[in-house]
Amino acid sequence: MASVGACVNPGWLCRNNLAKNRTSLMKSIYQRMTLRTRITVSFVLLMVAVMGIVVVAEQLDYDELRAHVASQSLHNELPRLQADIAQGIPPTAPEGQQLYDAKTVPDALRQYAPGFHSLKEPRNWHLLVFEINDQRYYLLQNGGNHAYLEYMIDGFGPLVILLCVLGAFWIGRLTSARVTAPITRLARAVERKQKPFPFQDAHDEIGVLARAFAQHSDELEQFLQREQCFVGDASHELRTPLAIIAGAAETIVHQLPAESHLVPSAERIVRTTQEMQRQLTCLLLLSRDPHTLARADVPLRPLIEECITRCQPWLAKKTVAVVLDAPQNTHAHTNAELARSVIWNLLRNACQYTEAGEVRIALYDTMLVISDSGPGLPSSIDPQQFQRFSASARLSGEGLGLSIVQRIVEHLNWHMAVESSEKGCRFMLNMRPAA
Repeated sequence: MASVGACVNPGWLCRNNLAKNRTSLMKSIYQRMTLRTRITVSFVLLMVAVMGIVVVAEQLDYDELRAHVASQSLHNELPRLQADIAQGIPPTAPEGQQLYDAKTVPDALRQYAPGFHSLKEPRNWHLLVFEINDQRYYLLQNGGNHAYLEYMIDGFGPLVILLCVLGAFWIGRLTSARVTAPITRLARAVERKQKPFPFQDAHDEIGVLARAFAQHSDELEQFLQREQCFVGDASHELRTPLAIIAGAAETIVHQLPAESHLVPSAERIVRTTQEMQRQLTCLLLLSRDPHTLARADVPLRPLIEECITRCQPWLAKKTVAVVLDAPQNTHAHTNAELARSVIWNLLRNACQYTEAGEVRIALYDTMLVISDSGPGLPSSIDPQQFQRFSASARLSGEGLGLSIVQRIVEHLNWHMAVESSEKGCRFMLNMRPAA
């Protein structure tokens, strides 16, 4: 009934509504197609168009086309000649044509009956035989006047090829635009973290991709939430026991006699507890968004000197010289705890694994270089990408320490380069955030 009511409108409005409904139907059918079907249909249509052009080209015959043009030209000239002859005016043939009567016609043309003829000899000549007042006339035309047709037909092949190329280009652009438009929109939504992602209800490959993105994004969010909860809970649960251990160890150190053999062990407990507290703080900072980190102008030389002092237990009973080449007033705008953790881990590794020689710390503006004369990195550790755990990493945790350094460097948007050989390691740390 709705369609009958619509027809009450004027005719142009009905046609407009029908066109809109047809367009909507075509769009609906197209959207329900998969990407594979869309591409297949596009190229099938292209091949249909190409085959149609080829079929048309095969139907064209140069001789028949030239004969047809010549016949039309001769028949167009016929009324003027008939009028001149009827009025007694001597008829004149235009350029490229010759007119004969029954007396002047060459013997080779007398055999032709009234009508149009294409002559075999001479080639490409055409003859129109007609009668006026029982008098036969012969209008001969040179086919060379229509030589341009040959060039037109010869150029038809390249034209077909050009049209096919342009058609393929147009269909390819149109298809790629329609195919990539939803992918581009989905990519922008993923990049901008706009939820829910579009096209999740689609039944084609875009829908599969959108649902996979949505599922993966939800899993990542749940993982990050679990990690943040774990880090937060672990930090709160570990802070109190570590504070108790540190307080008890410091009390034992102060109460033990200076000559007691337990003093080194108690001091080691204090140092280890303090180190655990610093590492716990560092891990908490790594679990946060880098943009929310507290940053300040941190003086670098005092930070390096503090780490050198903390490394003295690893330098005891070794012939290792620590050389510091750093100006007094060099600052870096960064988070102090994370910067301290990077310098400490690199310097501790250098002091711990260098048995003899030199550990040199040089600071050039915000470029920190730590080099040693140790054995270099194990072959299992890639200098370009430190892994958290390595099968043959030293038992003391070198792989884990360098992994934390790598995480902090990426977290602060710094850049670090490593050179390692049998003669030692050289870490070059640029503490200016990359653009």
